[in-house]
Amino acid sequence: MKFLRTIFLFFTVFLTFFVGTGITLFSSFFTSSPKKRKTFQRSAAIWSRLLIWLSGVPVHVTGRENIPRGEPLIFVSNHQGAIDILILLAVLPVGFRFIIKEELFKIPFFGWYLRRCGYIPVDRGTRKGALNMFLMSREALASKDSILIFPEGTRSPDGTLKEFKRGSMLLAIKNKVRVLPIAISGSFEIMPKHSMVIHSVPVTLKIGKPISLEEYGKDPDRANEEVYRIIESML
Repeated sequence: MKFLRTIFLFFTVFLTFFVGTGITLFSSFFTSSPKKRKTFQRSAAIWSRLLIWLSGVPVHVTGRENIPRGEPLIFVSNHQGAIDILILLAVLPVGFRFIIKEELFKIPFFGWYLRRCGYIPVDRGTRKGALNMFLMSREALASKDSILIFPEGTRSPDGTLKEFKRGSMLLAIKNKVRVLPIAISGSFEIMPKHSMVIHSVPVTLKIGKPISLEEYGKDPDRANEEVYRIIESML
């Protein structure tokens, strides 16, 4: 049964992605450039909600009231499973930009869609790639768009919280924006790393209160430790 549901869901992913993208692309011709990005981001949110519903995964969310309006933030979340991206797109307000590994932007058509959404590629293996990510993120924050980053750098191989990279804290400190911690629990069991079978396991997403990192201006490592501690306590 799980295998059949997985096959059905993957088929639905491809079908709804191409149909939805076609509709979104058509509608974007009638909007101005800044609004085109929001149109694609909105389509990503709708697509994510549909797929989560079809997967049968119950998602319990707490802390929505902690998201301030009209203020660019850096959302910092742990990363347990592949479905995390869909959950975050479905739950958070439209208008934020994911920082995503560069390899995904090289996938035909899908990479084009990611760029249309305004998502930011990162190649942590090179200094140039990291600098490019930082500059694009700074531009996004200046435009009042929030940024979402997985500070672990990749999915956890066993579901436990791994060491954070310091880039997200440096980004927040340099651009003088607050960090919003997010903790996702249970998503690792839905589709563990290196597995293609989907399990309908309950997921909990907790949204913490915004944190100012001004006092850590000269010590980003200590800021990293503090945000790690907060997210760990929310799991």
